[in-house]
Amino acid sequence: MKRIVLNDKPFVKEMETYGLIGLVIGVVGLGASFAMDAHSFWGGYLLGFIYFMGISVTMMFFSTLSYLVNAGWAVAVRRIAELYSFHAIWAVPVLMLPLIIPVLTGNSPVYSWVNPTDAHLKEMLEHGFKGVYLAKGFFIVRMVLYIALWFIMNRFIVGNSIKQDTATDITPTAKNWKRAALFTIIYALTITFISFDLVMSLEPKWFSTIFGVTAFAGNFISTCALVLITMNALKQGGYVKGVFSREHYHDLGKLMFAFTIFWTYVNFSQYFIIWYANIPEETFFYDMRLNNGWQLFGWGSLIIHFVIPFLFLIRQDIKRTPKMVRMGALWILFAHFVDLSWIILPVFTASGGEHGAAYHLNGSVILAGLCGVALNGGIFLYIASMQYKKYPVIAYNDPYLHETLEYSSGSYDRV
Repeated sequence: MKRIVLNDKPFVKEMETYGLIGLVIGVVGLGASFAMDAHSFWGGYLLGFIYFMGISVTMMFFSTLSYLVNAGWAVAVRRIAELYSFHAIWAVPVLMLPLIIPVLTGNSPVYSWVNPTDAHLKEMLEHGFKGVYLAKGFFIVRMVLYIALWFIMNRFIVGNSIKQDTATDITPTAKNWKRAALFTIIYALTITFISFDLVMSLEPKWFSTIFGVTAFAGNFISTCALVLITMNALKQGGYVKGVFSREHYHDLGKLMFAFTIFWTYVNFSQYFIIWYANIPEETFFYDMRLNNGWQLFGWGSLIIHFVIPFLFLIRQDIKRTPKMVRMGALWILFAHFVDLSWIILPVFTASGGEHGAAYHLNGSVILAGLCGVALNGGIFLYIASMQYKKYPVIAYNDPYLHETLEYSSGSYDRV
């Protein structure tokens, strides 16, 4: 198979253009938000950061998982995920700084546990395990550790995948087969604990042992959705003729369908256990988010993130039709935004970010959330466009390439 590098093809130019447009909209919108309501600004910035940080890191896991299980079918789409993952090592460390530097200085506009004013929270931090875990120095150390581990993960997994393109044997791939199990564990631990650190700690009195799993579920289904959307764009542009079959669309569609159910399962499990126990230290999280307008996002997420994707993706013919399954993928990216908005933004509608005040839904925080996603999405796409210019979009020298090219239930399945 020939080497397919997009260089300055329209696909890359459009990605770069959309990235710059998102960046401009994000900067202008968040700038206006900061001038009008600094609290909403921080909510929007955090939402956009978490949205694309989670996806870019999970892109590396997508590649790692394909090596772990020797998924030959995934060779055709694996490089798409790998090229998106560079955002995790180029942009995430820089974009994280506005969130962690104020923690170090002791005056965070995001995390109320840094300089608490609530007496109960002070006591909890002084005498409980949370005080040790949320110690400023330990918090910063964990952030540095996450970045370092992701850099190593990208360097070895993605780096070896790219090295295989010009290798004369399968040594780079063989190394990934050996290391994939370790990096799967590293991904699981880092995505879990960073969700605790940057998202769950917005409510420092609250806790949920399953929160990291819910974060993984949302990130993985969104990652599959973005890979499928990109795959379809490459196919429509005529850059990868004969590479993708309906089986590739079907498999990604099945993953989205399966993780739609898994996302619902873990979120319902979290809700049901907290509802049944009825402990005030746990129930306030849902109480605050199912009142004062936020119930529109809460119950709406059940419909948007489960009911509609479930009923749409359950059909086999839809999963095997590129244009139709792409619609489902776009919807899932929107559903992920709604879910994260419901979790993150209510905190920034209460004075000081403490849960003692009511969380009232307002338009300014939603607008800030959209601008935050535009800003981080613009950076995400722009960095990706640079990688698509530089590296082949298909792993053309992979030892399983023949398997992915033959992955079809018939010649008519080539799209």
